[in-house]
Amino acid sequence: MQQHSPLRDWTPGRAYTALSVTRRLAGDLALPLNTLTGARKGPTLAITTAIHGDETTPAMIVRSLFERLKCEDLTGRIAAVTVCNPPSVGAFGRQTPEQHGKTDLHEAFPGSAEGNLTQKIAHVLTRQVIDHADVLVDYHCGGSGGRLQERVDIHKDAPPEVRAKSLALARSFGTILVHDNALGNSAVGYANKQGKTAFNAETGGVYLAPADQDFYIKNGVEGFLRVLRQLGMIEGGAPKLRRQLLFATKARHEANPRQGGYLVSEFQSAQDLGKPVAKGTLLGTLYDLYTLEPVEELRAPADGILQFSRYSGAIDAGTKAFALAEEAASEWLDAQ
Repeated sequence: MQQHSPLRDWTPGRAYTALSVTRRLAGDLALPLNTLTGARKGPTLAITTAIHGDETTPAMIVRSLFERLKCEDLTGRIAAVTVCNPPSVGAFGRQTPEQHGKTDLHEAFPGSAEGNLTQKIAHVLTRQVIDHADVLVDYHCGGSGGRLQERVDIHKDAPPEVRAKSLALARSFGTILVHDNALGNSAVGYANKQGKTAFNAETGGVYLAPADQDFYIKNGVEGFLRVLRQLGMIEGGAPKLRRQLLFATKARHEANPRQGGYLVSEFQSAQDLGKPVAKGTLLGTLYDLYTLEPVEELRAPADGILQFSRYSGAIDAGTKAFALAEEAASEWLDAQ
């Protein structure tokens, strides 16, 4: 039976609701919906985090955001599902641990009530949250420990008017990099198809150094406050936009190891991301854990802006290590 979405109602204040998905062998599966409803009616901003189970820091950004805001100062409502994929979070893995079918929740929208577990979760998120929102921010971060990211993503194939509005709102979040990405079966892709403004945030990581963790939580909260001002949900007027690099998938270049080993990274700080790197710059050195010899140097494949890096540590063959946006194949958007 389709449950009544709590987003159909309007009661100012903070509330928590468990959205039922199904009963598993391990027990009932439900998704946590945290809402902050303002004193004045207005748009509903939906926030989803932990679509991938090893990307949990954005939930703490939402926690800090809710602590920062007062209902009497808010026009509209924030509706946040902070653990979108509980089985994946419990396994600290990227995808839903199940036996069959597509298991990446990021690629499962709008889902199906009759599908596998991943599709059931997507269906509840779609029908109970996204369909009742005006705007969506799907927040990701570097997962699996020690990965740093700094960008926002928009859906390149969204309808032109929707894409333009999504780009404007994504820019207000404040990252130096904006990725024109393919998000067709994601939560953002689905929202765009419904005419809703939506984008991905991709900042921070998990199990980072305290200074980096604090940096990303602070910046994430400030990014949301700029979004809320842009939407007219809090006072302050539209935020000023910084100069930002818009890059497409073809302008994304990676440097990943050809074999497993221990990576000694040259870029291990949150402040390293968003900086220009020249082609050929040493990004990291891979050491064989058995022979202890250096076996590979990872170097920048083009002149660009660093948007993904990794702490030093063990890494397997082909695992993502570094990524940059090639300047020559991208477009600088002027400050406004």
